[in-house]
Amino acid sequence: MNAKGKNKFGLKIPGKVAAYWNEHQPPVRSFLPNTFPLSIDWSSQDSQAKNQATCGACWAFAAVALVENLSGQQDLAEQEIVSCAAGDCNGGWYGDALKYVHDKGLSPENCYPYQATNGDCENVCENPEYLVQVENYDYYGHWGVPTSSTVNDLKSLLQTGAVCVSMLVPADGSFDGYSGGIYDYEGGTISSDRGHAVLVVGYDDNDACFKAKNSWGDSWGENGYFRIAYDDVTDDVQFGGYACTASGAYVSDPTAVELATFDFHTNKNEVELFWSTVSETENYGFDIQRSNGGAFETIGFVKGFGTTSEPQFYYFSDENLTVGDYQYRLRQIDFDGTAHFSPVVKVSISAPGDFRLSQNYPNPFNQETVFYFEVPHSAEATLSVYNMIGQKVKTLFQGQISPGYFSAQWNGADDFSRLLPSGVYYYQLQSADFKATRRMIIVR
Repeated sequence: MNAKGKNKFGLKIPGKVAAYWNEHQPPVRSFLPNTFPLSIDWSSQDSQAKNQATCGACWAFAAVALVENLSGQQDLAEQEIVSCAAGDCNGGWYGDALKYVHDKGLSPENCYPYQATNGDCENVCENPEYLVQVENYDYYGHWGVPTSSTVNDLKSLLQTGAVCVSMLVPADGSFDGYSGGIYDYEGGTISSDRGHAVLVVGYDDNDACFKAKNSWGDSWGENGYFRIAYDDVTDDVQFGGYACTASGAYVSDPTAVELATFDFHTNKNEVELFWSTVSETENYGFDIQRSNGGAFETIGFVKGFGTTSEPQFYYFSDENLTVGDYQYRLRQIDFDGTAHFSPVVKVSISAPGDFRLSQNYPNPFNQETVFYFEVPHSAEATLSVYNMIGQKVKTLFQGQISPGYFSAQWNGADDFSRLLPSGVYYYQLQSADFKATRRMIIVR
């Protein structure tokens, strides 16, 4: 047991996370009587409770404890998170720790043993035995500061696994000196700079308490764990705030392809992806995967260079996208079928600023041409073709259209599928607040 006030905390809620929950409300969850079991305990999947010592790394320890619980790997490197993720011994956010595990992968403890200092990311071993990553994680959490609904909300999350949460540690030493039983704080206001991160592993309705794993060593509390009353969710301890989860933990060998860069460029409704490698070993190639808010889907493949010590450069273009937010990642595949994922890049396709009708291409044309147009907002629109005397000969599009960048192909036939003769024609884009006309030529 540590002396009063000697234990370290270190959880810092990022300003953007706090601001997010000031502007958003968590989703309303409905609960039916007897829906949940009376108790749940995920601690059987945990590693031994560890000790953050004099470093304010609770945020890293809580996140690593969650990943260990999910993956079954019992000793991962908290020091790698402290030294390489956004945060240090002065504090950090478990959302950033989970992001690092998702993007980079986390090595075993022997790759960078814990030092209780800020350390240096360059000290992570070059060839770890394996890496652990997660496919999904929460950065902003499921809610912010606890409310009267948080007890049931937290129990809901615990149906599928352990949860990283925040709490405030009282300055009276009652939590530091905890040695067992159900902790129930009865004191006054707790300073907001005493934020602490723990991993909630279960609950028990019979005792009206949650069970959580701390990072103050296994000689503290109940072998490193504590039970805390449901009351402490809504009182000054604010237990259970900013709940973050993760899923899809998997173990992989370190990639034999060292990715140097992965970036993008947008051109209207096209995303151009660029990446390069430092070296490659047995690299079959890359699946390009895209998400539009749901699961990642493979949209293309680029062949690799096999084995080479020379830098290599790659390119892929994703075209004809609708307005919205997208995520891309690379799934690098070895010749033996082993796959590794790159960090995710986030891309936004913005709506055009104005209506626009571009010149068709090719022009003049014989068999087929393409019209390009842009729509800045949802509208009723019509794209039509007229002959020299103003008669409409073809309606290419008519109806409601969303904002975005569009193209329409035309084979030179009228609305009755008859090929039109050579000559000059006009095409027109029209909506309630826009009209533009351009000239084209058919050559038979």
